[in-house]
Amino acid sequence: MPFPDVYRDRVYENEGVPALVELVDPSLRRVVDLGCGAGANLRLLRERGHEVTGITLSEKEAAIVRNRGMACLVCDIVREGIPLLDASADALVFSHVLEHLEQPAEVLRRSLRLLRPGGGVYAAFPNALQFRQRWEFLRGRFRYTETGIMDRTHLRFFDFQSARELLEGCGVRVTVHEAVGHFPLGPLRPIAGRFAGRLDSFAPRRWPGLFGFHVLVAGTWHPGSGPPA
Repeated sequence: MPFPDVYRDRVYENEGVPALVELVDPSLRRVVDLGCGAGANLRLLRERGHEVTGITLSEKEAAIVRNRGMACLVCDIVREGIPLLDASADALVFSHVLEHLEQPAEVLRRSLRLLRPGGGVYAAFPNALQFRQRWEFLRGRFRYTETGIMDRTHLRFFDFQSARELLEGCGVRVTVHEAVGHFPLGPLRPIAGRFAGRLDSFAPRRWPGLFGFHVLVAGTWHPGSGPPA
């Protein structure tokens, strides 16, 4: 099935990425989530007081989002123009979507026209070099899976640094670059108590490229700093 038609009948239902949502400045009211799935991040954003609009390629996902009382447009962001006015958004969210695109930089640049000057860009990527995936590579295994870092619909792979470089290459002034993940405690986790949470917080901060599962990159875009293509 040619890309991106594979997504037309899929439904991505999850808990969202709360750490990414928490980065969104409360003053940025109008938020557009490109590749919104079934609306998990939209719900979290709405709870924080933002006016939200989702964009998806899936009619099924759009129906779920609308049934939950949120606006959602069905649009192919690769082949079509996004049916929103220029400078109509205060912030754009790309949560685990850019890795699904053949030309993520091109789509990101074109999407920037939706932002008002000084608007925010917030992106989350799966870290292709997270410790579990490194172990698989060391074992000589490069295997696609149905979900996760090696999701078979991923067309691009990013590590901690290349995720930032993608946004900077499109003219985004990066202000936040961090990772969210956990420390591998295995069977010791149930008895580690609070220490486990401290390790989970410390390890991705100290070694984001190794222990981070989500790579989070956020910044602002100003006309002239990297105009949309």
